[in-house]
Amino acid sequence: MSYQDTWPPSMPFKNVHGEPIFVNVRLNQQSSNKRAIEVNVSGGRIQLLPWIRYTLFLTALAFVTQFHTLHMGWLCTAVLMQLATFMYRIHGKIVSESLLVVAGLGIQTTATFYMGKQHTRFIPWGSVVNIIIAETISMQRVLFYMILLVKEESAEPGRELIPLFLNTWPRLACLRYIYSACQDVLNPSPSLK
Repeated sequence: MSYQDTWPPSMPFKNVHGEPIFVNVRLNQQSSNKRAIEVNVSGGRIQLLPWIRYTLFLTALAFVTQFHTLHMGWLCTAVLMQLATFMYRIHGKIVSESLLVVAGLGIQTTATFYMGKQHTRFIPWGSVVNIIIAETISMQRVLFYMILLVKEESAEPGRELIPLFLNTWPRLACLRYIYSACQDVLNPSPSLK
């Protein structure tokens, strides 16, 4: 049973923080053999409610301590710092990550930021070893993440690890779904070759 038999192409999942994320798998339907697949994980919304609470708390604290009566320049500086911090957070927020696997050509990873900017990385097919799911322990919990194993392009043969989906942080069930989809392209069954 393949991943297409178990789940529809777009599935809602949750990330490690419990926030909803959406996974969209697009398979090249033109060919009978599975030669290309694109996985898009999106979700990272900007949550305004904590910012509004934080701003209201700071405003109440400023009025209780009569911060505005000390010097108007200090109040304006505090407001501008709050706005600058908010803009910095929005500018650096990644809302979707995609993985394009094309057999024989390579793997491309793309991170799309909230403001529309994209960061793309391409790994040639000859450098790709495999995609695996790894685990790490962080404080009191185990986190699972996906890694792309790549041959190192140096005189000394080795392997490099490229972590995938570290900004959307899908849970293990979602990573298994993505892994199954990618393995159909990376290691096709003998009947499809």
